[in-house]
Amino acid sequence: MISMTGYTKQDFQIQEINFSLSIQSLNSSKGCDITIKTPRYLIDLDSDIRNLIRKELVRGKINFLIKENSNSSHLILNKEKVSSYIKTMTDIVPAADPGSILNAVIKLPDIFLSEKFKINTKIKNQILKIIVKEIRRLNITRTKEGKSLQKEITKYINIILKSIKSLVPLEIKRHKKRKSKILNQFKHANIDYNPSRLESEMIYYFERNDITEERVRLQHHCNFFLQVMRTEEIAGKKLNFIAQEILREINTIGSKANDFQIQKRVVKMKEQIEKIKEQIQNIL
Repeated sequence: MISMTGYTKQDFQIQEINFSLSIQSLNSSKGCDITIKTPRYLIDLDSDIRNLIRKELVRGKINFLIKENSNSSHLILNKEKVSSYIKTMTDIVPAADPGSILNAVIKLPDIFLSEKFKINTKIKNQILKIIVKEIRRLNITRTKEGKSLQKEITKYINIILKSIKSLVPLEIKRHKKRKSKILNQFKHANIDYNPSRLESEMIYYFERNDITEERVRLQHHCNFFLQVMRTEEIAGKKLNFIAQEILREINTIGSKANDFQIQKRVVKMKEQIEKIKEQIQNIL
């Protein structure tokens, strides 16, 4: 099982120019939601980067950044961009101080261009190789996080399984208590009744309110949930569906069993399934 959350960072050098590469992965319900920020001269790599991310990471909100950390000797002023920024700011605030405008402009994107860096097929392949390595390093961290999540969620499922087991004696006690109460009501009311007919009616009543089927299905869903976590890497959506079925059975038990002790177990199981649903949002 793999988590959608992770972070990795790597510095590298191409043609004596230093770069910083960082990839952040967050949970997302929208498939693979990718944001890429690179220097303008690497824009041609955008499509290749997206394809690599979709192939390797599959799902999540991915923030991908390559930043140039070059010395000033490697940079030249982008006069065209500076002029454009200054004109825009002057149009917005005509009376602004020119010095203040320049100080603001110098902090904006694409003010400096790399003088020596020229992209070609060899350099492109070098950079893509570094990116692939870093994406796979990110997947290692996501796998480790997934194991931690699996351990935590397993703890919650085991609490539910323990609560299911405790329902059996409570259900037997509930039926005996309810049967005794009905018989006493008839006995103290001095009403003539057919014992066989009353027994049949009570059986019908208890069958309608019996939670055995829900309890068995609930246990099956929990065991299936654990199996999927153990055997499937990309399991987030499937686990979410199973969690919905688990909650449905818990709710049915709660509505059928008019018993305080059983309701206590129901509340406890609902608490665990809410924790599980929250953690599932992080699973690939």
